[in-house]
Amino acid sequence: MAEERPHILVAEELGPAGLNYLRERAEVEAHKKLPPEELDAHLEGKDAVIIRSSHRITREIVERHPQLKVVARAGSGVDNVDLNACTEYGITVINAPGANAIAAAEHTFGLLLAAMRNIPAGDRHVREGGWNRAAFLGAELHERRLGIIGFGRVGREVARIAQGFRMPIMVFDPYVSADMLTAYRAQGAETLEELVEWADILTIHTPKGGPRLGYELLRRMRKGSVVVNASRGGLFDEDAIVRLLDEGILYRAALDVFAVEPPPADSPLLKRTDVVLTPHLGGSTDEALAKVGLMTAQGVMEALAGRTPFNTVNVPVPVMDPEVIAKLDRATALLGKLFWFFERSLPKTIFLSVNAMPQASVPWLRQSLIARLLEPVSDERVNTVNAMKKAEEHGFRVNVGLEGEAEENKPVTLAVVSGSSTGQPLAEVEVNGALRLKQVGGVPIDAVWPERAILTEHNDRPGVMGQVGTILGQHNVNIAGLTLGRSGPGGPAYMVLAVDEEVPEEALEAIRALPGMNRAAYITL
Repeated sequence: MAEERPHILVAEELGPAGLNYLRERAEVEAHKKLPPEELDAHLEGKDAVIIRSSHRITREIVERHPQLKVVARAGSGVDNVDLNACTEYGITVINAPGANAIAAAEHTFGLLLAAMRNIPAGDRHVREGGWNRAAFLGAELHERRLGIIGFGRVGREVARIAQGFRMPIMVFDPYVSADMLTAYRAQGAETLEELVEWADILTIHTPKGGPRLGYELLRRMRKGSVVVNASRGGLFDEDAIVRLLDEGILYRAALDVFAVEPPPADSPLLKRTDVVLTPHLGGSTDEALAKVGLMTAQGVMEALAGRTPFNTVNVPVPVMDPEVIAKLDRATALLGKLFWFFERSLPKTIFLSVNAMPQASVPWLRQSLIARLLEPVSDERVNTVNAMKKAEEHGFRVNVGLEGEAEENKPVTLAVVSGSSTGQPLAEVEVNGALRLKQVGGVPIDAVWPERAILTEHNDRPGVMGQVGTILGQHNVNIAGLTLGRSGPGGPAYMVLAVDEEVPEEALEAIRALPGMNRAAYITL
């Protein structure tokens, strides 16, 4: 029987690339722009919803629609989503970080050039029949000092473009490494004050929780400076900008985002010719919308499949290659299955030993394993999103121990131990290209883990493999591969059989009934 396709509501325009990706995999109800007051009614029966900036996912909406599994914001921010409510209900929240980085960075320079070269005013002048070139004398970007607050994807792209104008670059970002600054030919500022006093042009590219730049800070800028904001509204104090323009400390300002959008009709910014304004266009290019749409759609389907998309907001996903994250996701899924292969109840504590992974990976690995362990014994939804809350309810925890240094191309191993950190691992897996089972029940084995597998524990004796093969053949299940691990002749042995078809329960029961067979399970990831 074909698996039922998930139902997804797209409340605002997503673009053809994202919509086509979704429609190949799900039932999609798509709108150019669903009226916000109608959102609640259209969420009935939906597994996921995709919004942009016109809709809000509040706690009340989450409580009325607990069937939701994914809330996606087709953009970089999630200010219009109640993250706490979604996390409590196990709803994955994703966004599309960096998909519009090039567009936002290019728009930053578009604003700068427009402001410094008087392009909007010059355009209006010509349309009105004028030709007074002297009235629109401007200034160059060439070799002006550029101060960047926030050095994420957009900030780095801004720095890359600035090199074409031969602009010296200084960055304020407490989390950026010296190597990253060197790669972009930038120097680091210890404080915001240092950056502000140094820069001729100041641009900010941080989340909404970034620093607020008010009058007392900005008045430290060099006379004739320029500020630009194509990031988040309200990061620059707009009243302070007006005052500093009047005082001559600022030469120009350029804003794509505002504390209130659209800005009120009485905003003094609207009356000034030394300010360039655009209506939140930073990410509005065909290319950026296509990237945002596709990244969002792929993240939604990943989350609906029970995996952890790299762009998950309410799970501490480490910064690493999305392919590595996907492989580690499979590794914790396999460890969870192997735990229940041996155990019948959950102890108070489980230990996860991890080799060759950075410290930053620990919170996510812990939550991922907790979700895999609790899922079979919980009547409610349990996933990586709400794993910590559910573990607390069950009086259960996972302790993670790191061993060895994280190195490029070094295999990552994960081992799960029940009850005591000094005990024998129930199982150990390795992520090194493929996912491999390296040890199970204390017995060494080296099995590349397939999509479908039968795992058996039996006493090593002649004929077991043949008997298992006969049973599977009787149920039309083809064996694609076999790996055996054993402690010695006549001792405990484990067999991993890759199979091409689903294994019916009757076949498993027949295998379990074989002489000397201790356990058998059909495992899919």
